[in-house]
Amino acid sequence: GQCASLRRRLSGHPTSPSTGPVGTMPIDRAALAYAVGNVSSSVALVLINKWVFSGGFHFPMTLTFFHFVFTDIFYRSLEAAGLFVRKSMPFTDAFRMAATGVGSIGFMNISLHLNSVGFYQITKLAIVPATLCAQSLLFGVSTSTKIKLSLSVLLLGLGLATVTDVQLNAPGFIIGIAAVLSTTIFQLWQGSKQKEYELSGVQLQAAVSQWQALQSLCAALAMENLCVARLPWEDGEPRECATAFAYFVDFEAHRGTLALVGLTCIIALCVNGCSFGLIGRTSAITFQVVGHTKTCLVLTGGFILWPVNNVQQMIDNAIGVGVAFIGCVLYGHIKMAESAQRLDVFDRCCPASAQSWLSPHKYKQVEEPVDSADTEMGSCAASSPPAAPESGDTAAPKA
Repeated sequence: GQCASLRRRLSGHPTSPSTGPVGTMPIDRAALAYAVGNVSSSVALVLINKWVFSGGFHFPMTLTFFHFVFTDIFYRSLEAAGLFVRKSMPFTDAFRMAATGVGSIGFMNISLHLNSVGFYQITKLAIVPATLCAQSLLFGVSTSTKIKLSLSVLLLGLGLATVTDVQLNAPGFIIGIAAVLSTTIFQLWQGSKQKEYELSGVQLQAAVSQWQALQSLCAALAMENLCVARLPWEDGEPRECATAFAYFVDFEAHRGTLALVGLTCIIALCVNGCSFGLIGRTSAITFQVVGHTKTCLVLTGGFILWPVNNVQQMIDNAIGVGVAFIGCVLYGHIKMAESAQRLDVFDRCCPASAQSWLSPHKYKQVEEPVDSADTEMGSCAASSPPAAPESGDTAAPKA
């Protein structure tokens, strides 16, 4: 019975919630355990990755390769146990999807290596407006004024956090932009390819996992395991080479850090397992809460474990990250209200004049001949509460 339930969740089919006493909300203990496991493992993975880089393991692409290998092993283990049905996709699309996925995770790990934990989280928050801008430019997808306001708050926080981050440097900033762009492309392709080949998110990731492992291996070999001591046109003493292979060979000197590298691979499996366990058990609201909880805990852990010397600058950076986080929460709230056709915080707090600007589609009048009685009814209708948004309104997919 447990195998059948897990198989349904991995395939994207919802499971029936457990029943509780009459008049009470049933508590899904398994979903709660998966949510706690997802938050704790995700936060631990980011902080331990940063700890590994700070401990002298300066090979983020090699670490990315290990994570992709363990991910592919995880999918194959599920398939061998009969808990997962793997579906394939054409080689060209799978290879391109894998390349953008490797770029996304690889650049994110390099960004974590070069930048502070706060700026790393800022780059993850920046994916939301980047995705919406790409949808608008490439596909003509429009967004509501409320969404634009929430993204304005998010971008304000991004700006404050960026200019007050004392650890920010030019290479780290460029890598952060590359991480945002590659992740945006990956997410856009992920949504389109899922629909095109009728794959769940889990099946899509499994279809490209082996190619991601191969591509990340090639990137790790080229970037972190080849050493050119001296170029032909250079004079003087040859430069000292530091490769990932040499780091592993000197195992005794780096035993503690390498143990953490292995631990990150295990934690990455826990993240995948807990994420899959949440499929079919929780609502979109729960995913929003889980995501925001992870952001808060990662930022808190980063400020505690790697504090800056200037307290005022750390406070300014924390304010910027906090403002960006508020914008992200507001964005999620508006998207949830639109999908559920419920009133959002703007509908509840803003006066009618502001609402007519924020949601003009709610106040559109049908232009047709009316008599005096109908005119009086129309004047009264303008002062009535706005109707729920129509289901046909364009909404950008979740980043």
